[in-house]
Amino acid sequence: MKKTKIAFLQKDWEDNLGILWISAVLRKHDFKTEIWVERNDTYRDLLRFSPDVVCYSCITGSQKWIYSSISKIKLSGIKTKFIVGGPHVTFYPEFINNPFITAICRGEGEEAMLEYAQALDDAKEPYGIKNFYFNLNGEIIKNEVRPLIGDLDTLPFPDRSYYNKYKFLATNPYKIFITSRGCPFDCTFCFNHTLKRLYGSASLYVRRHSAGYVIRELLYVRQQWGIEEVRFSDDHFALDARWLKDFTEAYQKEINRPYSINARVDVLDEERIYMLKRSGCRLVCFGIETGREDLRNKILKKNIKDEQIIQTAKLLRKYKIKFLASNIIGLPNETVDDAWKTIEINQKIRTDLPWFSMMQYYPGTEIYTYAKEQGLLSDKYNLDEVGGYFKNNYLQQENIGQLQNIHSFSILVSRYKVLGPLFKFFAVRFKPNLIFRSIFKLSYLCLTLKRAHISIWRILWWWKYYFAGISK
Repeated sequence: MKKTKIAFLQKDWEDNLGILWISAVLRKHDFKTEIWVERNDTYRDLLRFSPDVVCYSCITGSQKWIYSSISKIKLSGIKTKFIVGGPHVTFYPEFINNPFITAICRGEGEEAMLEYAQALDDAKEPYGIKNFYFNLNGEIIKNEVRPLIGDLDTLPFPDRSYYNKYKFLATNPYKIFITSRGCPFDCTFCFNHTLKRLYGSASLYVRRHSAGYVIRELLYVRQQWGIEEVRFSDDHFALDARWLKDFTEAYQKEINRPYSINARVDVLDEERIYMLKRSGCRLVCFGIETGREDLRNKILKKNIKDEQIIQTAKLLRKYKIKFLASNIIGLPNETVDDAWKTIEINQKIRTDLPWFSMMQYYPGTEIYTYAKEQGLLSDKYNLDEVGGYFKNNYLQQENIGQLQNIHSFSILVSRYKVLGPLFKFFAVRFKPNLIFRSIFKLSYLCLTLKRAHISIWRILWWWKYYFAGISK
């Protein structure tokens, strides 16, 4: 019996756990899959593989690369179908109007892609498959979403076997894992509230792998490729205290490697922080977003008070866990003083790693709708230009240049308070320029290296494999 061949392409040299899970489900059912990270010979290898379907996972900002990749595939002579999934097409399904796209997959892709592959294998029409939109020569077929996967432990481990053809990835000792899906909170700059509306009450939105599943996956990856440090990319790792207790006890005993997590300060009580420290947690990442409490809670709906941020920072310092605080510049109607308060709260809590982005107004988010209704998005707003975290030239405010300058100085001034008056003067008096952006880029590079706990040998290792033949 013919088995449909499915290829996944990605741009970035790191784990894309979404496609790794989908590939694992397809392989479990004997479909042949391959995952490639784009490089010069990718399309030659793709031609040799001759896939029936080529798949991409799209976040807002990566769609231009996907268009380029599809063009290269078409020029190479490969006859195939193109399916795009991921957050961008989930919240911006108009993507299906692109004539080169066969279909988009909204929401979780494991069960939907399996059903699609089985339909192709059985020579059946796939046009009624839930989660899928199809483009049939300009006629758009839209299907509703299927319920979310209730028991995540039924999924196989993500298919990391593609590591084996990329030495840079295979030997990278810093591995990414996700233990849960869904977020119970409704921050306006995030997509979770939109997903909840998309799925309604028929699905259990927040789900988690058992501690045992996660430990088994960690042991498997360590045995196959080695682990020096783990990054858990869950939206909120420490929500369930009982799960955290079971996990940290097992992790300390079975894995015993440093790790980092994302969490909310209103969840991180002393008991949880103690469990994290005891099991090897090196870094906690949490969101401040803005130094103005009313903006944080009324506009962003974060529902976190300044005092909670300050108290959690004290506890993390007590247990000697470093912390990264994420912050946003360029909120609707934000003033220079508002933005500077964000820097000041980072100074006050002595943030180890102050991370700053410019506000990105993604379609489908509540804050995008708010900004649009308030007339704050200029004619320069172009969806294909949205996605980079560090620029925003489409917020229709007179002070957007000053806010961009504050962003350029944000990391440096958060760490070195004495520089504040000088750089605040520069931010107000000068237009954004190459020198200011260079200051930010250098600050960001230093922060990134520190976040990854990268030593000199690690930088040399990365240079050797990335720049001297990344796939060898």
